[in-house]
Amino acid sequence: MLKIGHLLKFLSEINPHTSPVKLALFNFIKAFYTPDEVLTKAFFESFFCHTLDYSHWYANKTHLSHELLIILKNFNGLFQNKLDLSAITFPDQIQVFEIDQQKNCQDVLFKYLQSLSSSKIQVKVCLDQKKFLGFSLDENGKLSVFQLDKKFIIRNSQLEPLRNDLCLKYTPQLELENEQMFFFEISPHHLIKFKIKNEKVSGVITRGYMFQKVQEFTDLKIHEIPRLFWPLKRAEQFFITRESDPFYSDLVKKLTDISQGIWEKNSESWQKYMSILLSQSDSALENVYIGDKRLEELILNVRSILLSEKSEVCQNIQPLKPKMPQRNLELG
Repeated sequence: MLKIGHLLKFLSEINPHTSPVKLALFNFIKAFYTPDEVLTKAFFESFFCHTLDYSHWYANKTHLSHELLIILKNFNGLFQNKLDLSAITFPDQIQVFEIDQQKNCQDVLFKYLQSLSSSKIQVKVCLDQKKFLGFSLDENGKLSVFQLDKKFIIRNSQLEPLRNDLCLKYTPQLELENEQMFFFEISPHHLIKFKIKNEKVSGVITRGYMFQKVQEFTDLKIHEIPRLFWPLKRAEQFFITRESDPFYSDLVKKLTDISQGIWEKNSESWQKYMSILLSQSDSALENVYIGDKRLEELILNVRSILLSEKSEVCQNIQPLKPKMPQRNLELG
């Protein structure tokens, strides 16, 4: 049985840097797959759909397909168990449709999510800036969160999202499932693949149509990875109330405590703490809790306290009297 590692080794031996197509495939494998995973039709479909999301590759999909076919034919020549290339739909056979009308797009996405399960599920599609988030709640209370957009292809005779593997899965307690691999777009042209084990996160972030690795992390807390933390919190705002959001509650409590005078005056450590808290609160307001009046008011109060404190400290500092150099008379 052919594995991802076999293709990765082959690409390494033919020098992936000699061609953008080879390098994109090489980077995609290195970032998102392990050598022991089986080389399947689904792998190629994922690679093709993620490449076609970029205008560069879509405009050059004929060349992309031609070179990939040559690569895979040469790869097949090395093994007795060969890939069935006839079963793979190459990019030049894939047409991408865009549904610009928001309501039509949401309706198609809604029906797509309903079609994913034969069991009784609750489905919802929400607009998130220029994209969509799809939610599927099963009868056991498990929630799937899909990242979707207006790009579609014909897959299995049905109109489906171009990229159908950008998904998060939550337990009935609304925690990300443990030891489950997740694929997500954290910002335009930035993909992340990660998993959580015992509340520690490991994963990789790539950038652009060449899938260039820009960050790799192992066994970190989610809040230690801002590029992941803020997009996750933003998505969670669609299904977790702020009253039950531990991060929001903690942020509000800390800001409220300072507003009510629970802090040490003329303390540099408190000033530093307030500065860090304000920076974190500003990011939360800008990226997650957009337009939250309660948070806005608390941030203004704490910022006013910090500015007043700094001003008072500055007023208490006595300026040093400059020492004038002694003048020497020299007649020449």
